Amino acid sequence: MTKSFKQMIKDGDVRRADAMKVKLEDLYEEPGFNLRTEGEALEASIDALAEFIAGGGQIPPLEVRPRSGGGVWVVDGHRRRRSLIKLDQTGRLSRTPNKDNPEIFEAWVPVTAFEGSDADRVARIITSQENEKLSPLELAEGYKRLRAFGWLPEQIAKKVGKTRQHVEQVLTVGNANTDVQNLVAAGHVSATTAAQVVREHGDGAGKVLGAELEKAQANGKTKVTAGSMKGPSIPKPRLEAVHTASRNLIASLESIDEDTRSLTLSTALVLQLREALDGAKPR
Repeated sequence: MTKSFKQMIKDGDVRRADAMKVKLEDLYEEPGFNLRTEGEALEASIDALAEFIAGGGQIPPLEVRPRSGGGVWVVDGHRRRRSLIKLDQTGRLSRTPNKDNPEIFEAWVPVTAFEGSDADRVARIITSQENEKLSPLELAEGYKRLRAFGWLPEQIAKKVGKTRQHVEQVLTVGNANTDVQNLVAAGHVSATTAAQVVREHGDGAGKVLGAELEKAQANGKTKVTAGSMKGPSIPKPRLEAVHTASRNLIASLESIDEDTRSLTLSTALVLQLREALDGAKPR
């Protein structure tokens, strides 16, 4: 049976003065709930947060919900919880004597009660991202979970404060093949560019992006961009010069006999067009 917060306060599992507090060991991380990808980057951010806390830095209360097996599940604050545990393991987290047994020292952590559905919980961890933004693929996993709850892209966009276009782009990457996702995860291509290529090339997007990355690396670059895929841009004045020269050349022809296999052109106008075309070549 899952206790309510009111019952946990009454039983002494949760303390409440100006705010609720829960013992550190009663804070649980629900398996598979957190969107963050395990790895060196996450551990480094947890270490940095732990040092911040150890140096006197203040962190917001963790948002939690009751757990049927006792204690509470963390809804928002997974990195904070892990940082506190790291500090506790190294003896740098303050503990106070238990009021009934002074020989027992406890660490109590400020929390607030989360209210909402299972979908609301997913939306919460998407919108929180305290000081450490979710990666595009982590964000995609969150959006995919909300889609599984039946939410439409426009509903997700409104809930997380983003545009529908942004949500659809992230979902496109989240549903792309592994080769595309690996390039995004490595930082070789942005989610926006990847989504565009996936929409254009489907399952072949990974090969297209891989080939573009090889070209970029050959030119000393480390990332594929929409600009690099389009190639060097031609300045607008140069394009206008080509258009003007073309119009002048065509206008000089009073009439064109389609049965005639040759035309008489003004040398000056042909040279003007050639000069404009040469100037419009990508540098």
